[in-house]
Amino acid sequence: MNGETSEKRRTPPWGRVLLVAVVALLVAGTGMVLLPRDSGTPPAVSFSEAARLTALEDTLLLRDSATTLTESAAPEAERPALGNAVTLLTTHAQALLGPHGATSSATSSATSSAIPSGAAATATTAPSSRGSFLMGLAGSGWKRLADARTADGGIARLLAAVGSAQVLQAEKLAAEWQLPLPDQTTVLETKAPAATALAASCPSASPTPEPTSATTDTALAAVVRSQQQAVYVYQVALKRLNETKSAAAAKYLQVHEALLRQAESVTSANCADVPTSEAGYRVPEQLTQDPATFLGSLELASLPRFGDLVALSTDETRTWAIDGLLAAARRSTAWGAPLPPLPGLMLDAGELPSLPTPTTTPTAKPTAKPAATTDSKGG
Repeated sequence: MNGETSEKRRTPPWGRVLLVAVVALLVAGTGMVLLPRDSGTPPAVSFSEAARLTALEDTLLLRDSATTLTESAAPEAERPALGNAVTLLTTHAQALLGPHGATSSATSSATSSAIPSGAAATATTAPSSRGSFLMGLAGSGWKRLADARTADGGIARLLAAVGSAQVLQAEKLAAEWQLPLPDQTTVLETKAPAATALAASCPSASPTPEPTSATTDTALAAVVRSQQQAVYVYQVALKRLNETKSAAAAKYLQVHEALLRQAESVTSANCADVPTSEAGYRVPEQLTQDPATFLGSLELASLPRFGDLVALSTDETRTWAIDGLLAAARRSTAWGAPLPPLPGLMLDAGELPSLPTPTTTPTAKPTAKPAATTDSKGG
């Protein structure tokens, strides 16, 4: 009896075949739904990524131009300055490389159609003369500074560092070559953010961030402290400088006093506590022996403070920080301090990735240009 019952309950062969067929259809149908068809449209590119790629392309073009001018067009006396520009632009290109060093034409072409209008390239061909190179270098620097106002934090700090260094390098070369640069009046040393209503809406008590945490408040506090120290040091240095340097120090003292007021105002507008000023600072021996050199090192020390604020702030506060970064870098060079290739970034250039060889070879062909010039003269 039991044998007959189990025999009746046994699934017939055709039933198993039907079950397998149904499962196969379900799997196939589900797979067709879960695997979307490739539309061929490249993924959207963020403003920050587009700005980085554009900065990389502009920097590589300028690097090729400086290399060509150094090898074939520059007088002997100008080659060291151009060589320094090549080194600087090489470091910038290495810093602007993506996480995987992606600089291929496929990546660039896939991105170019998605680059926002605010991140358009400043040049399409490598400049071929000193004047056009200076124009391209200065234009690239100002464009990087403009894009830094909108980009995400880390990219913003990188763009601000690259832009500041390129602008100052262009100014240095223009002075050496006695060539003009385009006027740029968007960055002022004493420019402060517009007043906001944030201070009135601040809570009566706000939590104090951890001293080691990276926030807008801690970055602002570091800038305030650096300006408090700068005011004190400049006041002391004024008594130890000769007449010419003393006049420059008096001018920069007024700048730092204005920057301190602005930094305190921005801190209050961000609902943070303004650090109290120190009663005094220990005067190092270098300030007594070589005050000008110490003032240069003081300005250099403020660069990472502004760089941190660029990365950790937004809107008008970031704009003020970018302006402060460029101005501090300019004061550093005015005192003869060696400006790092990426001012505002604590970065070892020796640890940056190497540039892929195929990226730079197609656009830089020094041997072809002299031949073209000879033909045009012969004609």
